[in-house]
Amino acid sequence: MHLIFSEYIDFSSNRVIDWLIYYDQKYQKYIGQPKTGDHFRFDNKIITACFGGTDDEESFMIKDNNQEIDFESVWFRRPVHNTNSFLFDIEHNYKGSYPKGLLVDTIHKREKVLWDFLGYKLKEKHHQGSFEVVELNKPIILKKAQSLGLTIPKTLITNSRQDLEIFFKNCNNKIITKSLGSVIPGYEQKPQDMNYLSFYQLTKLIDNLENTPKLFAPSLFQEYVDKEYEIRTIFLKGKLYSASIFSQLNEHTKVDMRNRSANHPTRYIPYQLDKKIEISLIKLMKKLNLDYGAIDIVKGIDGRYYFLEINPVGQYGDVSLQCNYYLNKIIAEDLIKNFNDDRSI
Repeated sequence: MHLIFSEYIDFSSNRVIDWLIYYDQKYQKYIGQPKTGDHFRFDNKIITACFGGTDDEESFMIKDNNQEIDFESVWFRRPVHNTNSFLFDIEHNYKGSYPKGLLVDTIHKREKVLWDFLGYKLKEKHHQGSFEVVELNKPIILKKAQSLGLTIPKTLITNSRQDLEIFFKNCNNKIITKSLGSVIPGYEQKPQDMNYLSFYQLTKLIDNLENTPKLFAPSLFQEYVDKEYEIRTIFLKGKLYSASIFSQLNEHTKVDMRNRSANHPTRYIPYQLDKKIEISLIKLMKKLNLDYGAIDIVKGIDGRYYFLEINPVGQYGDVSLQCNYYLNKIIAEDLIKNFNDDRSI
């Protein structure tokens, strides 16, 4: 059985599942809190690990209805570390005198130890992705990329308007700001008039500092790079699959390609990166101990390639579909041990 750590709605996971079904493979999808009875759960399973002593024997089992589950592979597509399901009785039925909030917090920390160990053991199975790494430290990744010979945009992290003004002038009075760390989750609200309000955090262009306070929350700023096109490169099991994205042709996607409309699709075409850049990217991914990542690069009108960031759980669907890379098929076949099938697509 193939276990997939993902989200309730993740189209890429579902396309891989389509291929697993095509190859007559059994699978289960874990999304944290189950939405339906079809989703895998840990809180109703028996989890047992035994190790140590002088005989070097150890065992690790996850049982369902007293039967050990045989995991052929595990795909950490977008792993959710969710311990809430183990806390149901305490959160709903606790009546003790010890403060409930402190007790729940303590149990959360204990359950995290279980989750970390669970991921540690599941990684011993044939697997893809990382259980631990779902987000990277953006400034550290930029520095590591630079150390491997990749060009990065001029970058400033500050909470001072005075320092920002100097940086702004050095960048020809045109910079961008983006999230220093986690972006706020996308949110939709349906008011009474039945129209949706959507909230997303996007990269923002700054061409003046008029309303900037003297001090503000530490923020990340970069020089604005006039781009010829963007490149999204998918790193998968040591190989790179790249697409050039002509986001600069649309005013809405010029600064951030996520600000797009379904009525104005962005053009993708297959792309071959310079060999020197590919070698540096592969070295970077190995240094980070990652076997998957969605890498963003900009080709500037100055001819330079600017490395922007890596998302270890980033989307690859558009690159795969638009460029006919069949990444969903490749992932499914990699999950199947000793894959050998003569059926054509």
